[in-house]
Amino acid sequence: MTETTQNSSSLAQKFTQLQNATKTTQNTIPKIQKVPHYLRGREHFAKHYSPKLVAIGPIHRNDSNLELGQKYKLIWAAMYLERTNQDAKNLFQKILSNIGRLKELFADDVIEKLTDEELSWMLFVDGCSLLQILDKGKPHASQEINVKIDQLVLVLHDILLLENQLPFDVLKLLSTHGDDDTLLIRSMNNFLECNHHLSPRRPEIGQGTTKDEDRELAEDGGYVSVYIKNEDTLRGEHIKCPFHLLDQLRRHVLDDTDQSKTNNQNTNEDCMTTYRNITELRAVGIKLKSTESRSRRYISFSYRWMCLCAELMLPEILVDDTTATTYLNLIAYETCPDFENKFEICSFVAFMDSLIDHPEDVKELRKAKVLRNALGSDEEVAQLFNTISADLMPNPEIYSKVRCQIEKHYRNRWRTWIALGYQSHFSNPWAIIAFLGAIVALILTFIQTWLAINPVD
Repeated sequence: MTETTQNSSSLAQKFTQLQNATKTTQNTIPKIQKVPHYLRGREHFAKHYSPKLVAIGPIHRNDSNLELGQKYKLIWAAMYLERTNQDAKNLFQKILSNIGRLKELFADDVIEKLTDEELSWMLFVDGCSLLQILDKGKPHASQEINVKIDQLVLVLHDILLLENQLPFDVLKLLSTHGDDDTLLIRSMNNFLECNHHLSPRRPEIGQGTTKDEDRELAEDGGYVSVYIKNEDTLRGEHIKCPFHLLDQLRRHVLDDTDQSKTNNQNTNEDCMTTYRNITELRAVGIKLKSTESRSRRYISFSYRWMCLCAELMLPEILVDDTTATTYLNLIAYETCPDFENKFEICSFVAFMDSLIDHPEDVKELRKAKVLRNALGSDEEVAQLFNTISADLMPNPEIYSKVRCQIEKHYRNRWRTWIALGYQSHFSNPWAIIAFLGAIVALILTFIQTWLAINPVD
């Protein structure tokens, strides 16, 4: 074949690829994949995406720094098999027989060098060890997985990294719960609530609730299997299962079981934000208050006492050594090209960054019991939010209503003066007493002056 013919053939292939490009369908579910390079490549950020002790899944399996973790995984897998009284060969065969379907849950570049048997063995060992961690990995009982407390902290850090995830389907095949997704998801939730300072979910249907409460919960929906209970039957209706543990953490943080109180509404008003931070909001009479829920969705702005008091309601958040890693991996997950979402975590971090510029802003959040600082100084917390929010593209519709409400208050001088007056004189009992004392003193002064001018005969 001549060089001209080869070039013509190559060019024809390129045109064929161009014509077929629009026929490429997007994945219906996210795949286990690497952190996008434009996130990992940022200065000082790579450490937040890499495991420190244990590699779960194929991406970091050949890291020489994680050899100790490989030994631990075998121990945890053996502990899980012994505890659940399952046969290792049968479980491995279950993974191997489903490997064709499971491979579709991984990006091609992370499993291309693995044979089906190698991948099946890895999923078998890693899956069993992860299930053991979910059930027994508690900070107060590190001996349950045969590690010291400092190593357990590293394990809890590693299993929530985006590049260290296993598909829910793998865990389901290895779990003793069979086709009951509810119990496996409950195990995930218990682990997250215990180890990551998350508030417990509302009671699940059929778990200590009345029939009327069951029906109400069923109407609310949820991520686990919803059970509608009556006198004779227990009917299961499967909703949506998480894709992996990090996905379940994101859902737990957002509390997607109840979206009725969110402020994600779009607004037709075009509000350009001119306020800077919490210090400025406090200066115009806006008071901070913590919501009962920790869901990042529940942010609202409202007036009380006939518009005398302006309040910005924010969810309580704990900032500690794990906060940066947790948020950065959730953000990386939201930016994966095959994960359709509304960028709720990105939007929350960007919103908090708009409120926090200086340590004084963090101090106001602490005083309002919105933020618990377990990291160190207020300056470190301010720097953390300013850093992790860099280069984010939040959803402009999320919190748009709240932003516009704050902006309207910020621009309205009358409301600002009223709110400041309320904050100065009615925000606490001592201020009220001082205000009333001033009024009484003014009245007495007026009476004394009047009597001096008009003495009584």
